[in-house]
Amino acid sequence: MRKILGVAGTIQDRLSRLGFILAACILAFISAAYCYEVVSRYFFNAPTIWASPLVSYALCLTIFLALPDLARRGLQISIDLHEAWASPAVIQRLLRITNFVAGAFCIVAAWITAEQAWSEYATGVLTNTYLPIPKWWLFVFIPYGFVSGGLYFLLQALGEAPHSEGTAQ
Repeated sequence: MRKILGVAGTIQDRLSRLGFILAACILAFISAAYCYEVVSRYFFNAPTIWASPLVSYALCLTIFLALPDLARRGLQISIDLHEAWASPAVIQRLLRITNFVAGAFCIVAAWITAEQAWSEYATGVLTNTYLPIPKWWLFVFIPYGFVSGGLYFLLQALGEAPHSEGTAQ
């Protein structure tokens, strides 16, 4: 059983890393699309109809593809006010509680967003833009990010240390 979990963990780590790399590439694409839109609009008086919605969709993908790897490496945003007044043991306990709560909320959010993605798929809802696409194409990445990130938070709540850049990739 431990071997199966170890293999599953390695696969999850690699998928998370791949998602992060893909998110970085999408972010570069967002920058290029905005630059193209600005040049097209202001220098050639020919604004695009695709750049703005595409950038919005790509931003959603970027967030939820990057979330799991950031959680895996413990790089999520945190405010460390307790370090000035708490002992290391108390800080460790608070960190585990915080990771448990974050993991639980991520799993619940994944469930809610997965139901919504299924609803969008089942009813065939399209985006409300000049170039409509099925909304579930975007929604499907949201539960993935929440589930994967939530699992890393829960593992850290159970005592597993966040992976550094050189481990478990």
